[in-house]
Amino acid sequence: MGGYLRTQTSVASGRRPGALLAVLVAAALLMSLPALMASLSLLDSNLMRSGHEWASGISTWISYIAHARVVLYVPLLVMVARARENP
Repeated sequence: MGGYLRTQTSVASGRRPGALLAVLVAAALLMSLPALMASLSLLDSNLMRSGHEWASGISTWISYIAHARVVLYVPLLVMVARARENP
């Protein structure tokens, strides 16, 4: 049993340069995008103004999804109540 666990641990802790590179690229993009948007909005003030209608439409749909989430609580509460009754 110890040999199997030791083998699995060594496989899991091995080096993965591809995965590390992907994480570093994703982190660099996430850190640089706000600065890029800020510099673009300073250069062109109409850039942020044109996306307002698009963003307000998206926020409306997101609010509907947030309200629809409450509907999922009712069946969840029923399932929890049944699980407590039948251990």
